Amino acid sequence: MKVEVVRRMVKIILIAFFTLLNGHSICHAKIHVQVLYESLCPDSINFVMQQLYPIWNEVAPYVNIEFVPFGKSSSINGGQHFICQHGPKECMGNKIQSCALSLIPEQNAQVEYVNCFMSTFKKGIDNDNELGQGCAESLGLPWGYVANCYHSTHGTRLQLAAEKVTLATRPKFVPTIIYNGHFDQKAQDESQFNFKGVLCSFIVQLYPGVCQ
Repeated sequence: MKVEVVRRMVKIILIAFFTLLNGHSICHAKIHVQVLYESLCPDSINFVMQQLYPIWNEVAPYVNIEFVPFGKSSSINGGQHFICQHGPKECMGNKIQSCALSLIPEQNAQVEYVNCFMSTFKKGIDNDNELGQGCAESLGLPWGYVANCYHSTHGTRLQLAAEKVTLATRPKFVPTIIYNGHFDQKAQDESQFNFKGVLCSFIVQLYPGVCQ
């Protein structure tokens, strides 16, 4: 009799433990959002500046965001050269962003950086000295760190990694937005003009009180 009671108590304790563990995991679960984009793409710029950045502070606690600056670019000879949809300066912008993002660990700062870069870089397309230096330095990231990465094999490897991630989806349109690792055409299309609505449709599955 005592043995049976002990077994029941152990079972109850284990159930309570795993319920608490699962609840803890759910509370800390986030929606993973990949943004596949290009540094000089008008649609990418519009998405970042008009869809993502204005709502970021509202959704930040519920999202893990991953910026992948590559788009419809392609590598030649293992990264010896890159060809980009909007020309060589776009290749430069993609690589600069890959480097800077790799040096910015906090995602709110990454969002600030990308928004700044996308709003600045295209305006300076005819200015060879405009490389988004101010965007990095405004976040306390010395431009020299970014420049060293850009001119190194590490910068090339970062772009090759971005290419690998991008090729997994092979986007027909840039930017392409991927939720929780799965591409959905309907979500992709709506994200271009109603990113908050699409994102909230994922968030409320874990946090019903959000986005009301």
